[in-house]
Amino acid sequence: MKPHPLAALDRTVNLAQLFTLIGGLWWFGSEVGRRDFQLSNTVGRVEELASIVQDLAKAQIANATADAGSQRELDALRARIERLEERR
Repeated sequence: MKPHPLAALDRTVNLAQLFTLIGGLWWFGSEVGRRDFQLSNTVGRVEELASIVQDLAKAQIANATADAGSQRELDALRARIERLEERR
């Protein structure tokens, strides 16, 4: 029996579909891996920024507290100067 003339073409099309499917799966896997890497990298950066913001907030609170202490000292000095001026 003689093979059908379209059998070779059919086999070629099937192989092309198989290679296309394999290529598509490989591409999809590489895209998922790349995006996973980008996501984990971004998460690391966000965590680092959160730590920096927390440290800045602590520093600002400490600075405001120090300013309040300085203001109390200045007020006390002003009161002493006013008392000295009143004694003149």
